[in-house]
Amino acid sequence: MSATGDTATFVTAAGPRATQIVPNVDTVEPDLVAFVRSAVRWLDPSFPQKGTRDKGVKGGWTDDQQVETEFTQFEELTSDGRGIRIIRLYRMSPPVPPWQGAIRVIAVGAANGARLEVRWNFIADENEIRGTTAELTVEGPRQFECIADFKSWFDTFGN
Repeated sequence: MSATGDTATFVTAAGPRATQIVPNVDTVEPDLVAFVRSAVRWLDPSFPQKGTRDKGVKGGWTDDQQVETEFTQFEELTSDGRGIRIIRLYRMSPPVPPWQGAIRVIAVGAANGARLEVRWNFIADENEIRGTTAELTVEGPRQFECIADFKSWFDTFGN
């Protein structure tokens, strides 16, 4: 499924990699980061492939329906402020599992205003985390190559 807004394109995948079961989000995060660092090179060939990870921040809020959401955010940036931002969201409703969550991996500082973000949505309980969908938001030159990589990556395991 895809939709095109004014400039950005949004694509959803629900293939085997998007819906995989993992013991924790630490298992899937490196794959998401690797995908973003690889795909963003279509938009910005000079995009850095490494960065220094900061200590991160944690926080949370309660919405109008009294549902608590917790988040953590880390950045892996080069000295010029380019790299990856990783955001983990956990929606703590109901007070017992399953809980909903997502990991967002965002390319920061891509050339010429290009934009790339992957979001992996999941449902968690005490034993495992099951992916539900993966989403791509992309904007910039050669975005269709990014979309092709996304479909190949998240609709199959054979990369």
